[in-house]
Amino acid sequence: MPKIIIHHPDGTQVKYGLNGKAFTIGRAENNDIVLRDGASSSHHAVLKVGESGDFAVTDLESTNHTRVNGTKVTSQVLVNGDVIQFGDTQAVYESEVVVERAGGEAVTQPYGNPPPPVAPPAAVVRPAGPAQPYVIQRPVSTMGGRRRRASGQGDGCFALLLLCFLLPFLFVVGVVARHYQEPKGDSIVEVARQALVGK
Repeated sequence: MPKIIIHHPDGTQVKYGLNGKAFTIGRAENNDIVLRDGASSSHHAVLKVGESGDFAVTDLESTNHTRVNGTKVTSQVLVNGDVIQFGDTQAVYESEVVVERAGGEAVTQPYGNPPPPVAPPAAVVRPAGPAQPYVIQRPVSTMGGRRRRASGQGDGCFALLLLCFLLPFLFVVGVVARHYQEPKGDSIVEVARQALVGK
């Protein structure tokens, strides 16, 4: 039975026995063989068994094409050991089908040990830029407005509001205290009038 070994870009590999007549390959979950890389199309290719018993791979007009042994193909019959590329995913085809080589010699294609997994591409290392200075973050007051918080100003507005309420309160307290100190017994209104006039 022919097999296909999928080498995923993350380094894992999965071997599928091709025991049917056709198998769809792609990124979509409804494929027979699901690929895990973003460079493959949703429905990338199809494998169909031919008269010889080997499978042919047919590209389904994928964005990043299908390659067999490095050559872009639309459809090609596979033989044992062919390396197929679907986007960023490589696969190796294995077969025991008897094939005839040049010179008329018939050979059975045996299953062999799968090739080692293809290493994922090395990460690009970018040179480090100039060192960034360490910035100390100072806490800002939650009492002020957003604009004052951004500029780092204090809570002057709060102090001004407090003063506006405190001064009239102190004035009233002073008027009441003076009223009780006056022997005449003038009304509070009269005492306030005298305090404002300055008499």
